[in-house]
Amino acid sequence: MQRKLWSDFDPMAIDPRLLPHLYVLEVQQPQKDGDPHLRIRLTGTALDQFFARSLAGHYLEEFIHGPMGRDVIGGFHGCATNRKALWMRQVVEVRNRAPRFVEGVAVYLDPARIYGALLTGDVADGKSIERFERCDL
Repeated sequence: MQRKLWSDFDPMAIDPRLLPHLYVLEVQQPQKDGDPHLRIRLTGTALDQFFARSLAGHYLEEFIHGPMGRDVIGGFHGCATNRKALWMRQVVEVRNRAPRFVEGVAVYLDPARIYGALLTGDVADGKSIERFERCDL
């Protein structure tokens, strides 16, 4: 399999409307349990608004929690370890708001970065469904 390098990535090819939804994670040395640390290097303004704070500089594991938190973190750890692109979707309730979906992609690029985007929105039927889906791309 050919290695995917960040230098092959063309940021000018991204539609500017997507920029607020982008993120970059730095893959760092494994923790005691063998999973890598994932430090958030960049988040777009839409993500900062959704999470009601800037996440840059924090570790992913610091703020993802809840019933499906382990599944979400496991998805990112898997992307960092096996270097396969990934799609994930989760329905969540954030700070007493109506249920929302969070859907996104994650792509590993050398050297040791995960690039991706997240979109969020209201759940169409307004019902709270704790659900998580993922698949390799």
